[in-house]
Amino acid sequence: MARTYRFTIGSAEAGLRLDHYLVRRLPSDMSRRMIQRGVKQGRVILRQRPAKPHDKLRAGDVITAMFPELRTQGGDTPLIPQEIPLRIVYEDDWLLVVNKPAGLVTHPAPGHWDGTLVNAILWHLQNAEGSRYKAQGKSHSLQPSALSLEQPLPRAGIVHRLDKDTSGLLLVAKTEQTHIALSRQLKARTIHRTYLALVEGHLPLDEGTVNVPIGRHLIHRKEMTVRHLGGRQAVTHYRVIKRLDSAQGSRLKAQGNDLQPSAFSLELLPFPYTLLEVTLDTGRTHQIRVHMAHLGHPVIGDTTYGNHPASYWVALGITRQLLHAAKLSFEHPVHRRTVQLSAAIPEEMARWVPS
Repeated sequence: MARTYRFTIGSAEAGLRLDHYLVRRLPSDMSRRMIQRGVKQGRVILRQRPAKPHDKLRAGDVITAMFPELRTQGGDTPLIPQEIPLRIVYEDDWLLVVNKPAGLVTHPAPGHWDGTLVNAILWHLQNAEGSRYKAQGKSHSLQPSALSLEQPLPRAGIVHRLDKDTSGLLLVAKTEQTHIALSRQLKARTIHRTYLALVEGHLPLDEGTVNVPIGRHLIHRKEMTVRHLGGRQAVTHYRVIKRLDSAQGSRLKAQGNDLQPSAFSLELLPFPYTLLEVTLDTGRTHQIRVHMAHLGHPVIGDTTYGNHPASYWVALGITRQLLHAAKLSFEHPVHRRTVQLSAAIPEEMARWVPS
């Protein structure tokens, strides 16, 4: 079912590109790509003719746009368990840690109501041996009995998130009280996450800190940006592991360690780049990607905050941003021991990383 939107352009909006204006005014569920596609399909009328995405607006212009409404999901719509393979790094009666592959959406959202990590976790909890627990009265303990699969935890107990095209470790609670305890640790910044990132160019310092606020982009509503006014504090620490140059050679062999596969062929990119270890004091949306781009060293393969389109990276065999949540450390909310985990760097990153 389609819905029609009508806008009248004021003097303050004159000069804006049509597609930029529509991204600001249409519902946030509509991405810029969806809007541009709709414009090209003739769904937007400007000055009594089908508009073009790059048309410049004038004061007094009237825009008529007709877009199909996105399917919405009500708050009472149950999430469906789906048999999606999971790589479980750690699991006990109270929590589990998964190694999320790149390309898997973490939470259901417009355009991705199923086929997500949440759906996969619900399937795992429903089918894995020893996961069928039911609540027994009003328990405030951290025991497995606090979990009822008939009433799963919000977002299947996922404590934090990763972008669709970022791989690595994610922490999941199985009980309500475990989720509360881990969420408190996350807020207190006692859950420690370490990322590996490949970024363009050579950073001049061996280590450093980026401390600039991040907020939602005023025009591109699905993007984040550095905002000194209206942004939230964001602190990123980085350490250079290796600077690489295309002149160093063509192929090398690497021996494995806890972050790398046992053996792979190393190829070098046709420009200087750097392998970084990154840790966060805060967990803002897209924080590492925004901060690295702010430094002038965007994450390789990042088509949102980087300088190259997807076609450029695909030609090099890169289909996603090369960012991986490699290590996770937290205090177990039941037995109080420190849990330290690591996930091997995936092959699509390992091919560019030396030992």
